[in-house]
Amino acid sequence: METKGHADMKEIENSFGGNICRCTGYRPILDAFKSMANDADEKLVALCKDIEDLDKVCPKTGSPCAGLCHKPADPKQGIHLSFDEDKEWYKVYSVKDVMSILDKAGSKEYMLVAGNTAHGVYRRSQTISLFIDITDIEELRSYTIGDNIEIGANVSLTETMDIFEKAAATNPNYEYCRQLIKHIDLVANVPVRNVIQFSSESSTN
Repeated sequence: METKGHADMKEIENSFGGNICRCTGYRPILDAFKSMANDADEKLVALCKDIEDLDKVCPKTGSPCAGLCHKPADPKQGIHLSFDEDKEWYKVYSVKDVMSILDKAGSKEYMLVAGNTAHGVYRRSQTISLFIDITDIEELRSYTIGDNIEIGANVSLTETMDIFEKAAATNPNYEYCRQLIKHIDLVANVPVRNVIQFSSESSTN
């Protein structure tokens, strides 16, 4: 590999906390990810070939893949899907778009989707008909550290931990944030922290 990541093997192993694999076991999976660490053993790197180095053949033409089959969607254009029972799904990229949808929703019960991991514990209402995915709204990914710490709804727990550390390092009044960092580290493993937003994940009308 010509370029390695910034994480070391210890950090990568820690990030797998909480993952469960009942087929091949952890070792080959963990070895594959450790091969991308900045301190990876060269023998491990040689065993785990980078996906970019694999021969990719198009199943339609039999020729080397040119990567032209799937074009990325316009990131500025939202998505609207309609389903049975008058249910709708929106993917939006601005707070303005959310407000526009809600203005037209009338009395429809809605849900702002941002992770939605709590559904397994806190069952959502069966009468929700409008789902709005807000995870890519950049306006909700900001934060400020002043007399108060304000954190946007789309800031992940991992990013929140970094914000808390920055606050504690620059202002002694926020020293308690280091205890919050320890708490988050205990209650959520790395993959979960990278998905869950700091604030409430959903809202209903």
